[in-house]
Amino acid sequence: MKKKIIIAAIALCAVVALLLITGTDTNRSQVNAASAASTPVAVEVRPAVTATVTEIISSVGTISAMKDVMVSSETQGRVTKVFVKTGDHVKTGQVLVQVDDELKKIAVEQAEAQLLTAETNYNKAQKDFERAEKLFKTGDVADVEVEGNRLAARSAEAQYKSAQVALKYAQRQFNDTKIKSPINGYVASKKIEVGEIVTLGREIANIVDISNLKVKLSIPEEDIVKIQLKQPAVLRVDAAPGYEFNGVVYSVGEKSESPTGHSYPVEVIVENKNTSVLKVGMFARVDIHTKHIADAITISKESLVSDEANPQIFVVENNIARLRTVKLGIRSGSVYQVVDGVKKGELVVSFGQKELKDGTAVQYK
Repeated sequence: MKKKIIIAAIALCAVVALLLITGTDTNRSQVNAASAASTPVAVEVRPAVTATVTEIISSVGTISAMKDVMVSSETQGRVTKVFVKTGDHVKTGQVLVQVDDELKKIAVEQAEAQLLTAETNYNKAQKDFERAEKLFKTGDVADVEVEGNRLAARSAEAQYKSAQVALKYAQRQFNDTKIKSPINGYVASKKIEVGEIVTLGREIANIVDISNLKVKLSIPEEDIVKIQLKQPAVLRVDAAPGYEFNGVVYSVGEKSESPTGHSYPVEVIVENKNTSVLKVGMFARVDIHTKHIADAITISKESLVSDEANPQIFVVENNIARLRTVKLGIRSGSVYQVVDGVKKGELVVSFGQKELKDGTAVQYK
């Protein structure tokens, strides 16, 4: 009997010891949890500030010349002189190529002689007609003779005008032997050499005017409605890092050129003051400034803890992080305008949000 009592006592002691150990672990866990909950989370904050926000629509395109002209021959013959080379600057009317003009010059001289003959005949016929009219009034000639002189004068006049046209044609043919530049610009390419035979329509040279350059962009339909003529734009090229070139919106397409129909052409022009930097064919990045808002309350993109459809941020109040839903306005790079939800000077968490929830204690410098 005593033996059973001893065994029961030992078992009871074991149970009590187990309960004590379990309770100690539970209390320790609760203490640790409370300690962890009270430890502030280190974060970085930025005050909401007011600034001028510029909405920017960015796109990429290839630089092209404002004027890009392929000069073609309007005559035929052998090239006797070439006055330019690739890279030369030329002016409007400057001769690029000379084609053999000997026969054309002879044709002009012949047309001049024919015009002189026709003019002489016309003057004589006109005087004969005027004389016949005077004699008819005095009854010295019949009306048949007057009519004959009138017809002769008209025929001579027609021949005179025809000779004038023939001379203009011959002069044009002669002038066309001097192939000229139609614009100011640079010779982008030369496609003819001395001794070659040119024909009508033969390409002679490509002239580009790079005093103004243009970039054709493809703008998505959600942004095209924001773009208007003469809005300012900034152009950058990878070939010249650190350079910025100011331009304006030159044209806005009314019809999509995309196979999917969801983007529209926009052209930006830039005055090319430094021709040694910008070249036709370069890849360009363009920022179009569509809207400006002064004294806007702003936050950084890093402050958002959700997407733009339902934007939320953490604002620190008395060292406690509070989750807020905000209303955003326009965006300028990594800066957002806040229309509602934040006041100027409030501290907005910009780093460390992943460890936060509404009501978390925080610390910051």
